[in-house]
Amino acid sequence: MYQKIDQQIWVAGCYQHSHFKPLKFRWGKREIKIDTINLISDFRDGMIKKRYYSVTAGRDLFRLEFNRESEIWSLKEIWVE
Repeated sequence: MYQKIDQQIWVAGCYQHSHFKPLKFRWGKREIKIDTINLISDFRDGMIKKRYYSVTAGRDLFRLEFNRESEIWSLKEIWVE
C-alpha cells in the first residue's frame, strides 16, 4: 500500500525529445537515483496543472508530483509492503 509523504524535494533531470526526464531526487539527506519511470500522468487540481511521475529506485516505488504553476516538486507517496 502507498504511504503518504507529501514533502517538498529537489529533482535533477534532463530533457529528451522536449520532455523532462527526472534522473534523481533528494529527499531529506538521501539522494535517490531513479532507475525506471513507470508512468507519467497530467492532471488539474482546480486551475493548477500538475504532473505525476511513478518511479522505481532499486526495490522502492515512489510517486513524485510536479506543480507546473509554482514549479515545486513533492514526494507524494512511497510504496510500503
